[in-house]
Amino acid sequence: MLMLAVIGLASAAIMRNAVSGDQVANNNRLQTQASQYAQLALRFCQAQLGLPPESRAARLLPVATPPAWTLQRNWGTGSGDAAHTLTAAEIGASVQPRVAPQCLAEATGLANTYTVTARGFSADFKADPSTGATRTGSAVWVQATIYADSEAGATGEAPAAAGTVPAGPLAVRQRTWQQLLTPPF
Repeated sequence: MLMLAVIGLASAAIMRNAVSGDQVANNNRLQTQASQYAQLALRFCQAQLGLPPESRAARLLPVATPPAWTLQRNWGTGSGDAAHTLTAAEIGASVQPRVAPQCLAEATGLANTYTVTARGFSADFKADPSTGATRTGSAVWVQATIYADSEAGATGEAPAAAGTVPAGPLAVRQRTWQQLLTPPF
């Protein structure tokens, strides 16, 4: 009888460890998925800077205080929001995310310097409707600081002033990126 109880407890412990291992693996997969979507959105918005303003899907915002990427109202899904939500065609994969990634590009106070911020979501992502904070799932934020010359300046026109949106496409010269470990909301 005692041996049966010991075998039962050992079996329960082994099953619990197996379930925990599966949960860790699934959470890692979801975090990686969110990170990949964030990188996709970041690359998309960066590529938009090289297009003429009239053909950009994601607009380049002028400098703002506080920066536009820190304000929750800019990350909604309405048509008046500053952030661009990628469409299925822009994502280009046969498997589409449940929550589409977003990106936002804005000028900084430094000449020829721009900030691109993006966020990607896992399949089980849900946000609090009032605060925008993550309730379940993963949301990964990445940001790139881009130094880009205005191609208008290369043709003899005056380059855009610091903090303004240039009239033409941008030629990216240098890019540094980081993952935001503490998102603004």
